[in-house]
Amino acid sequence: RVLAAPDTRIDAAWAHAQARDAAARRVRDPLLVGCSGRRLIHGEGDGCPGLVIDAYADTAVVVFDGVAASAFWRPGLADVIAGIEAAGIALAHVWVRADRGAKRRGDGGEGEALRGDPPAEITISEDEARFIVDVRHGQKTGFFLDQRENRRTVRKHAAGATVLNLFSYSGGFSLHAALGGATRVTSVDIAPPAIAALSRNVALSGLDALAHEGVVADVFDFLVRAAKQRRRWDLVICDPPSFAPSERAKPNALAAYRKLAVAALAVTEPGGRFALASCSSHVTETELLAMLAGVDPGARLRLSAGAASDHPVVPGFAEGRYLKFLLFDV
Repeated sequence: RVLAAPDTRIDAAWAHAQARDAAARRVRDPLLVGCSGRRLIHGEGDGCPGLVIDAYADTAVVVFDGVAASAFWRPGLADVIAGIEAAGIALAHVWVRADRGAKRRGDGGEGEALRGDPPAEITISEDEARFIVDVRHGQKTGFFLDQRENRRTVRKHAAGATVLNLFSYSGGFSLHAALGGATRVTSVDIAPPAIAALSRNVALSGLDALAHEGVVADVFDFLVRAAKQRRRWDLVICDPPSFAPSERAKPNALAAYRKLAVAALAVTEPGGRFALASCSSHVTETELLAMLAGVDPGARLRLSAGAASDHPVVPGFAEGRYLKFLLFDV
């Protein structure tokens, strides 16, 4: 991990300045207007390797990337928070999420409140969409902030379309599709709480519940049934969890992406659109394109994108370009 040039003094003033400058970039970012869920510090991309801080309204959620990052950043976390506030971002709550290995190590499995207990639920806005966020138990820090611009892309392509959102979680793509004028949206996720949250988000956003179908099911099982029933959608979105947590897992991951693409394309209307996302840094865009070319040689890449603007990437840190979002005409 690279912190700074060799002659830089790494101290409280440095941590304060790094956080202040990162937060100030968010305050100035026009793409974050109308969004109360934002990433304030994005690890290496903001010169703070191993540290992620997301803000949901006035609640900050802190994540350390492993034990070493925790040991480095935690003693000076007050300086980091002060730097964020110096940029003009007010925080009422600061919640440190336990890392994924905490339970295994016996360090506790939930997290710690550094400033006031966070609300059980926080409602955030993303343009006209409203989402309920659970910062204690939700996936990642509570929401998938990195897909913001890709949700907006789906909104622009959804007018008059029937839309299928696979691995929907709490409905980010689903709500934006509905706001973009989709005639009907179907959302599929294996977790009942995710579909329940999605239904609440539909209501909070003032959308027509009758134009939305939430399905609790394994995505692969759902696609098999849908194909047998000859169901089709104009726009199919696949945003699965990481299939490749390590380089060793990549061959199996590419096979899983291929299986998913075959099944999803079978329920995509001819002349429709297919969106595929991958959140694994171990699988490259080139590999995903080669996989899809083998599944559907006639597919045409309409758009290629990555993570939202509050997830910056240092040019020399290729691993930072972990998110791929590919939209195809099929």
